[in-house]
Formats: sequence, structure tokens, C-alpha cells
Amino acid sequence: MAAADTTDDSNGIYPYKPNSTVCIAAAILFGSNAFFHVFQMIRKTTWFYTPLVVGSFMMTLGYVLRYFSAKTPSSLMLYIGQSLLIILPPSLYAATIYMIYGRIAVFVNAPDASIIRPTRVTKIFVIGDAISFWLQAGGGGMMAQESMANMGKYIMLGGLFAQLMFFGFFLIVSLIFWKRMRSSPARHTTPSYGKRTWMALLKLLFAAAALIIFRCGFRIIESNQGHTGYLASHELYIYLFDAAPMFIVQAMFNFIHAGDVFPRRFTMEKLADNDSEAHIGLRDRT
Repeated sequence: MAAADTTDDSNGIYPYKPNSTVCIAAAILFGSNAFFHVFQMIRKTTWFYTPLVVGSFMMTLGYVLRYFSAKTPSSLMLYIGQSLLIILPPSLYAATIYMIYGRIAVFVNAPDASIIRPTRVTKIFVIGDAISFWLQAGGGGMMAQESMANMGKYIMLGGLFAQLMFFGFFLIVSLIFWKRMRSSPARHTTPSYGKRTWMALLKLLFAAAALIIFRCGFRIIESNQGHTGYLASHELYIYLFDAAPMFIVQAMFNFIHAGDVFPRRFTMEKLADNDSEAHIGLRDRT
């Protein structure tokens, strides 16, 4: 994101000439993948993939708007729209990752192996994700206005650091769970319902988390350098360090899908909550 530049340069707000052809290619890739996720979500009744699906369509629309923004590079509204729709989706991808982790902990009947109760993982980290989301959205909008660009930059950085902090903590939680489960009998006694194992799904979460953290690091460096910084002034890096990792994350969830691990209509239900502990129920409805 950057402050608006009112010069009459042919590049408009951009510090480079945006490539409209690459925008269309990115929109097609993200869009086709988003529709495939909708198909899988409905077919496998995995409604907890909804944030990932919404994020996929946001990313698609972001590159569609970027195409029109490239055609009218002086339009502030198009610039803000495409920037926000491309920056924000990883927070939604992360929400799906948190929900899958909680379900894995319940599925293997080992909630105690998680240092945070599975029913609370989603609540805690999604709240953190929401804070990051709105800080990035607010900061991004302010950065596009020259008079508020500096304040917007720090708010955006705050949102990115919040995302990095919460996601880093989640990675620690999930790695501890994985380490504990490696020596647990539950690893070998959990029934198989599909063509994928819960361990393969957990490893997918690790890989997706690493890619999102990498992308977040890129955005922090880019934002800190400012509109005229090296990363922000070279379009190649946006596709190389942002678009490519996020498309890989989306595609990975097609190949290793929770619907191929959990029983059909798998739900995690908190049946009781007293002062000492919560009881977690697993329902397998056919």
C-alpha cells in the first residue's frame, strides 16, 4: 500500500507500470481454484472451509480490480480496492487452519496433547486474526491518503506484526501437539475414514503456516520500506513473494483435504463447560 501520488505520470499511483496481463493470469488461477474449493466444500460438507473460500474469492477479485487499476492507474479507489483485497485474505486462510487444528485434536481423541484446549484454539487465534485483519484494513486505507500515509503505515505494520505474533504462537502450539502425538498410542489407534491421514493434514497445516509467515515477513519489509522502497517499486516481488505463496497455500488444501480425513459431517461440540474442564464431543452422522 502507498500514499496517493497526484502526479500526471503515466504510471499514476504506482511506482512502476503494472502488468495487466499478469493480473488476469493471477485472477484466473485464484478464481478457478476458488470455485474448486466451493465444489469440494459442498461435496465433502466441510463448511469450516468457508473462510478459506471467502479469502480465495477476495484474492480473485483483488487481481480483477488490479487489472482495471492497471488500466486506470490514477484511480485512488481502484488502487485501494485491489490492495486491500490482496493483502487481507491470508487472515481468512489462517482462520481455516485454526479450525482444522482443533478438529484434528478432537479427532485423535487427544485434546490434552494440545497446550490450548481445542475448543478454545479457534476462538483465541481467530480473535487475534480479526485484530490483525482490521488493523491491516484500516492502515491500508489510510496509507492510500497522502495526509495520513505515515500513520497508516504504522497501523498496517502493527496489523502485520499481530498476524505474525499470533501465527507464530499457533505454530508453536501445533508443533508441541505433533511432538506429543508422535509417542502417543492414539497415533496408531485413530480410525481411518478417508484416503488421507490426520498426520498428513497436520503437516499440511505446518507448511501452510510457514508460507503465510514468509508472506507476512515480506509484507512487513515492504511496508517498512515505503512506497518508494525497493520491494514496493518492483512488481515482480509482489507476485513472487505474495501471490505465488498464497496460491500454493490455496492449492495445497485441495490436494490434502480435511474431507478426506474426518468422517462425514464431522463436528466439534462443546457439550459441557464447568469450572474445571470442558467436555468435547465428536459426532459422526451419516
